[in-house]
Amino acid sequence: MDRKDDMDLESLKNMLSDVPDTDEFDLDSIIAEVSGQAPAKAAEPMPKAAAEPEKPVEPQPAPAAETKAEEPQTAPRNKKDKTAKKAAETVAAAHESVEEAREARIAAREQKMAEREHRTAQKIAERQARREAKLAEKEAAEKAAEQQEIVEEAAAEEASRKASISRKQARAARIAADQAEEEEDIKLVDPEVAMHAARRRSGILSFRSLLVLILAAAAAYLSFAPSFEALPLPVVLDILQNPTIGIGALAALQILALLIGIDVFGNGFSSLLHGRPARGTLVSFAALASLLHCASLLVFPDQGGVAVPYTAVSILLLYAEMREARGRSLAQARSYRAVCEAEQPLAVYSHYDSEIDACNAVKCPLYDASSFLTEIERPDTVDRFSLIYTPIALALAIILSLVASFNCGEPVRFFWAFSAILSVSAPIGLLCAFGASYKNTASRLLRSGAAIAGARQANLLRGTEKVMLLENDLFPTGSIELEAIDNLGRITDEQILGCAAALTESAGLELGRVLTDTTKERFGITFTARDVRLVEGGVTGAVGTSRIVLGTAALMVKMGVPIESGHKGQINMYLVVDNALAGVLTMRYQTTKNTYKAMRLMRRMHMNAVLAVRDFNISPAMIEEEFDLRRGFADQPDPTGVDRLLNPNYAKGDAPAAILTREGAGPFMQVLRGADKLAGAVRSALTLGTFAGLLGMLIVFYLLYQNAADALPVMNILLYQLIWYIPVFIITQQTR
Repeated sequence: MDRKDDMDLESLKNMLSDVPDTDEFDLDSIIAEVSGQAPAKAAEPMPKAAAEPEKPVEPQPAPAAETKAEEPQTAPRNKKDKTAKKAAETVAAAHESVEEAREARIAAREQKMAEREHRTAQKIAERQARREAKLAEKEAAEKAAEQQEIVEEAAAEEASRKASISRKQARAARIAADQAEEEEDIKLVDPEVAMHAARRRSGILSFRSLLVLILAAAAAYLSFAPSFEALPLPVVLDILQNPTIGIGALAALQILALLIGIDVFGNGFSSLLHGRPARGTLVSFAALASLLHCASLLVFPDQGGVAVPYTAVSILLLYAEMREARGRSLAQARSYRAVCEAEQPLAVYSHYDSEIDACNAVKCPLYDASSFLTEIERPDTVDRFSLIYTPIALALAIILSLVASFNCGEPVRFFWAFSAILSVSAPIGLLCAFGASYKNTASRLLRSGAAIAGARQANLLRGTEKVMLLENDLFPTGSIELEAIDNLGRITDEQILGCAAALTESAGLELGRVLTDTTKERFGITFTARDVRLVEGGVTGAVGTSRIVLGTAALMVKMGVPIESGHKGQINMYLVVDNALAGVLTMRYQTTKNTYKAMRLMRRMHMNAVLAVRDFNISPAMIEEEFDLRRGFADQPDPTGVDRLLNPNYAKGDAPAAILTREGAGPFMQVLRGADKLAGAVRSALTLGTFAGLLGMLIVFYLLYQNAADALPVMNILLYQLIWYIPVFIITQQTR
């Protein structure tokens, strides 16, 4: 638009206002004349000062117009009026168009600014939205990463926990599978009948083993006497001077010993044929190899090697196996006796608790009477060990004997090599690894009112980490007494005692029995409690129309009940009647001698206690103080955990490891101590026996390979057996 169009009426007026204000120029008259109105009266001239010089004024066309307006001309005036009117209308129209254009420009400018502001705000919003989206994505990514890390850590922890659990569960599953397989071959009989049968068999084995020991001594004398001039021996029995009769005499002693122990000798081959080789299998093969060696010496007298067979060694091994069977039978007889003497025995279980990831030794009712009898007749630790060791020893003996005999170029010497290697393959310590220890442990437990099923179950109890103790284990009957009643004057002493007895008796606490008996002794009043509920630190209920609370000082603090300083203590019970403290009952918890010994024994065995008690006065701190135990020895779960531990079906499904015929912590800890000693003795004996057997086989093979017959007489083999039995004998004596 041209800049001339921008000029409006106001600017025009301002320009006209710049005209000097003189008498010759009257702006109002000009406007009136232009607008077609009557000319205004000429204004009178203003007086001017004489001293003021007159300013030069430029000639203006207005006076001429004014002069013309004064002349009386009608037609030209009308024409001028129309022109002026049109000019005014033109000016007004121009003014309106200018105003409209200006308003349009202003509106357009405002619209553009509004659009620009809207676009700017939209861009800012979009930028903010993108920034927030990026921040949200970043936070989501970080949260996802953190969540992933947490999930991975939890998964790792769960995997590690499951790995540790899986070993225990795999062990339990393996034991359960083996038990299910073994139970098919177990035939149960009446416990009393089984007790008499086991006792009779142990007596017969004791007598027969003594005869076999005598035969072993006689065979040893016949074997040693030719080498010692101080030992008298008839010439007819001298193996060196009369080998036929001497070797025949040794063979006769061997056969007689096998007839005396025919059941043990036959079981060795029978177990091998049934696919379950035992330690007796090595003894049976050693006796057979000795007889074959005697026969080979009689048929091939000049074969070389030793001239005296290992008859004395094989008979001694038969004696050791018979003593092992005798000890096992006697131990089973004592276990059956404990079952017969118990009216309602408790069973001891090794239960894996998945809630705390630990194996607990617990006392629970014996769910099935035949389950413990099955555990007694079940193959034991040494039987399972023999399934591995016996085939290896037999195969190794055969292979080494063949190598040693063919190396010398005399295959007939195989019987000598086979007999020599088998004579050391089953050390006496390996044969007597279980029977004597089991007998000693069963005898000790029977005096304590308990019985254990065997070394296999003893090993399960030995692996327990915690021992679950009940109220009767810690404070048996008679060890809790009421010492004093402090009455605060609201109710009588009889009412205080009666209310406390009613609450604790209804809650099923041992404390309730004590308070009830005390109430009867004092001819007090007995009440009946309703709505009894155990809470942490006490018990609540209703007696009559009153609300009763009985608890410890900690419970009183939670309730906001003020307690005098003289009443604070671990064995004080506070009775609150209708939110007002009514009295204080002071109890005395006495530690018995047997319980104190049991707790100290548990400490020496490095086992912790789990207090499955509902008595709110009994706490870990109290137990540790009363029994002089280290801090952290005892642990107590919450009331829900206590209810779970006291559930009669807590250990249902586990095989019983032992039974108890007496209450208290004493017999319980004696079972755990006996199990620990039995499992440790059997493990040590098997380890020493295995090492002695494998080492002896390698030594004998080396000497046979070197054809060193002088280093393998009967005396050296016997000494080797006796030397390795000494540590096993010492270990066995520790189980007494």
